[in-house]
Amino acid sequence: MESIYGDLERVVREIQEVVRTSTPETVSGEQARRFVERFAEAERAGASGVALFTPVVVGTGSYAKEGHASAQDWLGQVSGSSSGAARGRLAAAQRAAGDPSVTEALHEGGLSAAALSVVTQAAAEAPESTRDLLDLVEQGASHQELTDAAARMKAAARSRETERLRRARVHTNRHLRVHQVDTGGVRGEFFCDEVEWAKVAPRIEARAKELWKAAGGGSEPLEAYRLDALIELLGAAERPGDPGDSGDPGDSGDPGGSGGSGDPGGPPSRSKGTRCQAIMVIDAAALRRGTTQGDELCEIEGIGPVSVEAATELLGEASLRFVIREGFDIKTVTRLSRDVAASIEAALTVRDRTCAVPGCAKRLGLEIDHRLVDYGDHGPTELDNLVRLCPQHHYLKTHGGWRLEGKPGAWEWVAPEHPKSANSIARARKLAAAKGRARAARQRNFPRQD
Repeated sequence: MESIYGDLERVVREIQEVVRTSTPETVSGEQARRFVERFAEAERAGASGVALFTPVVVGTGSYAKEGHASAQDWLGQVSGSSSGAARGRLAAAQRAAGDPSVTEALHEGGLSAAALSVVTQAAAEAPESTRDLLDLVEQGASHQELTDAAARMKAAARSRETERLRRARVHTNRHLRVHQVDTGGVRGEFFCDEVEWAKVAPRIEARAKELWKAAGGGSEPLEAYRLDALIELLGAAERPGDPGDSGDPGDSGDPGGSGGSGDPGGPPSRSKGTRCQAIMVIDAAALRRGTTQGDELCEIEGIGPVSVEAATELLGEASLRFVIREGFDIKTVTRLSRDVAASIEAALTVRDRTCAVPGCAKRLGLEIDHRLVDYGDHGPTELDNLVRLCPQHHYLKTHGGWRLEGKPGAWEWVAPEHPKSANSIARARKLAAAKGRARAARQRNFPRQD
């Protein structure tokens, strides 16, 4: 073992020497990307090693020999992290030590600290999930994909009584906290039950997308407009007769969901057509049984898995539309306001649960893209021509020349012959947004005379 330790020490010194003597400013973007990928690989190997050996340190109490009061204080100091973060890593490592399949994966050196935490926490509630989650890691799944899969497996493993206790605990600990930050501004956090949040989230998301599109899909992220929407809607609650508080959900504007072409001349009024609905996707078998099993879905779009019992509480809730899934066919869609468009949107939501680009797995703020024939070229608004993408991948496709080929469940993200840098894509996006604003201004000032 001493010889192995000597090898490890030599490798660490070599990595440190590479970092010390490197000159990042002299390399190309492609070379820098390769360096980062190798460093990240080394980081995962290091995290796996930390997880393998820390249980021995805890078990023997050897951390006290250097004057540390606790194992987390010791690990926090040697890893340069907070005591709380170190406590989480220690807990994950100790859970892993009792699971041979996780220990084997750690010996392969490919488990990051974050991935290990997700896998071991899921195993505590759903022991049968470990192998499937480790397979996802091995296949290169993103952290979001891993987290989503773990959440579904944990939800399926809970008994009805366990789920009731979980929700009761969440309700007991519900809170809204705010405090002023020394550098300026107010920071807040809230914690509530998923069902309660589902009653208000659709209005916030719909209004945020309106504001974001009106700003040309601007330089600010969608999450900034979510706060604007929340503050605006809370203020609007005091003003009776606010347009858009009632009426048909209708159409939210561009069926392509591309954004970036609206008129930024001040915050838009809330259009009567704003969609203020989220979609609840649930498998027919789970609904009949009263609980999910395996890969079955019972999820609130943009929020995540909930129990079937919680889902049934929301039946009749105006802010949600229920989609009953059987295989890949939609059997029931409730509250249709525009039959064809609403059915297509529901089918697309069921099919593309997250951004369709392999490995992305983002689920918030997704946009509908005309995949084969662009909306501006009179591309049909039909399922085979549509796909849901996150804004960043939408930009890559629209302004960077990337293509999404294949079919649902087997998408391929295909690079152009000469891929553009992020800076080049950002310039193209700003130019397109400026042209869109100019076009909107011309249409406003010189309307067509039919």
